[in-house]
Amino acid sequence: MNKAFRIAAGTFRQELGSPRVIMGYLLGLTFLALGLKDFLRFAAYLQEPVNILEAFIVTESQRSAEGFWLMGYLLVVADAPFVRADTYFILYRGGRRLWSLGMTLYILWQAFFYTLLAAAVSVLASVPGGYFGGLWSSPVFVLVKDAGGVFEESYQLYFPFEAMLRDMTPFRAFGAAFLYMFCYCAFFGMLLYFCSAAFGGVWNLPAAALLHLGSRYLPFPSPLAWCPGQYAGAGFGGLKYPGLELAGILLMTAASLFAVQKTDFRVRGEGGEGL
Repeated sequence: MNKAFRIAAGTFRQELGSPRVIMGYLLGLTFLALGLKDFLRFAAYLQEPVNILEAFIVTESQRSAEGFWLMGYLLVVADAPFVRADTYFILYRGGRRLWSLGMTLYILWQAFFYTLLAAAVSVLASVPGGYFGGLWSSPVFVLVKDAGGVFEESYQLYFPFEAMLRDMTPFRAFGAAFLYMFCYCAFFGMLLYFCSAAFGGVWNLPAAALLHLGSRYLPFPSPLAWCPGQYAGAGFGGLKYPGLELAGILLMTAASLFAVQKTDFRVRGEGGEGL
């Protein structure tokens, strides 16, 4: 396991300087900034302070976040299975399964770091004029009571999760939002990696993006949940959806250990050209 961590850490260091990874993070932060602007503009209109944890909770629950935040992360991991010039040496020293386990850890690290960055930026953006504590702010209560959709139309904000305010503190809701986003990103990252390892080709990224958008906008319920708001009153039942995604991650991790045995390893540059 220590070798797998070293492989993941080496890949993480290499990928951080990639223009594709940088563009993925910038894309995610751009969509995040649009949601933060609406929430903070709404709070300024009410002339009320907000809890600095609330920006991430509210912004993550918006339809634009459900649709587009993942796109930046998919761009970050779009080069799966991350074949580099030193891959042959790693395969020779440790074997394909150890290398695949290292790639799995790398995908989970990127999902965690991507979620952490979104949460941190949301908190920092709320610090001016905000407060830190275990009480929900007045702007969030106003959003919950916006039955007529007035503020949804004016500020593109939608937060009808009264059960979350009733049953969860901002600390717990922040942790739940973080867990949901991390598990969702990690699931799609592993799906992209498994498909690349098992089937190859160039359609893995579009397929993952279509599955994501379909799970968000199809008229029937999806087992893949992005936001914890609608499950806040369900007690431990709200953990069912992250649990399903974690089970899927474990299943794809195990399947990848076998799929990688038949993967056609070709060293590629950033643009996909052979080295």
